[in-house]
Amino acid sequence: MKIKIINAKILDLENANILSNMTVCIDGSNFAFVGENDNLFSFAFNADRVIDFEGDILSAGFINAHAHNAMSLFRGLKDDVPLQEWLYDNMFVIEKFLTPNDIYYGTQLGLLESIKSGITTQLDAYFEPESIVKANLDMKMRLVCALGANIYDDRYSALKREFESLPHDSELISYIAYAHSIYTVDTKGLEDTVLMARDFKLPMHIHLAETLTEVGECVQKFNKTPVQLLEDIGFFEHRCLLAHGVHIDKDDYDILLNHNVSIAHCPASNMKLGSGIAPIYSMMQAGINVCLGTDGPASNNSIDMFKEMYLATLLQKVNLYETNIMPAELMLKMATINATYPLMLNNKVGKIETGYKADLIRISIKDINFQPNNNYISNMVYSARPDNVVMTMVNGEILYENGGFANFIDVEKIIAECNNSISRLKKMSKM
Repeated sequence: MKIKIINAKILDLENANILSNMTVCIDGSNFAFVGENDNLFSFAFNADRVIDFEGDILSAGFINAHAHNAMSLFRGLKDDVPLQEWLYDNMFVIEKFLTPNDIYYGTQLGLLESIKSGITTQLDAYFEPESIVKANLDMKMRLVCALGANIYDDRYSALKREFESLPHDSELISYIAYAHSIYTVDTKGLEDTVLMARDFKLPMHIHLAETLTEVGECVQKFNKTPVQLLEDIGFFEHRCLLAHGVHIDKDDYDILLNHNVSIAHCPASNMKLGSGIAPIYSMMQAGINVCLGTDGPASNNSIDMFKEMYLATLLQKVNLYETNIMPAELMLKMATINATYPLMLNNKVGKIETGYKADLIRISIKDINFQPNNNYISNMVYSARPDNVVMTMVNGEILYENGGFANFIDVEKIIAECNNSISRLKKMSKM
């Protein structure tokens, strides 16, 4: 389908600028033209549909760099407890009873929330990748699917089988080699993950240094920090994205920088689980790439990149007593283009640019919380909410517009299936 968008304000993140009176032409899944309204190419573009943005903001869609979408099933199930208790005594217990059907619909529930809040790509790290991939394909969402979430024995062979069994013919789906953590996967399993990434040219992902307990146990067991342990194992040989990094030692920054390791910062989850405040300002000052993630809805409890941007900047300001750090334009980069390098999506998504994939969102500037329009970029971070998103497009297809989802998305069925699943899971796990 050919779509032409006119009268848009394009969010130009590279130059921290708003470009007014812009036209965007979309041919199939790609941007065919991005320029001013009066350009001759746009007049000659024979569109199937013309959309007048009426001065609204057109931005690249958000990229959720760390998510567990199917944990939408556990939203509100066990709140206000420490991470170790939350994880071992609750999540790990109920997760034993999950079925592929539970994960399929739980993932789709998370995707509904993602689409509605302007997320167009997510790294989803959870069990049953077949169910996760199918859920995303059926909803036409862009996914970086983590491999190895529930593989512990004979890890290389199992990871290889998992990778080869999954579809590789969709431009919406790519993969990342994943180990949950250094405390749930042993050294041999971590080494197998590295071999898998090397042999299949995949990026890598792991939770790391999320809590002081994790760091202390690692130092006691290996006489190394978590970062030093992973470097010795070779975990940073490929593009690597670390989730959380709340308690990474400053002395380890050079290791991360030398290997171009990125951090997926999840401020809401870190706050709610009492993990601490990740020192992302000092990391970025050192040159480390930082992007944003929501983590799972069981520890957040929402999938909302506006909230993550807001918390990320305010936490650094209050923690360092500095108001002029982590400005709004930096937050928007963290929520979009910064994630493209570690996920191997650079030169593909994250920008409104000719040749890139047509993943975009429309932000209404007419709502009360955007008035007056003194600073659009500032409003996107400090004032905006998911309900300001009035259109979400992925790969040239509109998935959400003016309060309604595309007709191939059955919202009522997804919600009903998820409620049936959690009712059964609570009975089986006695939670």
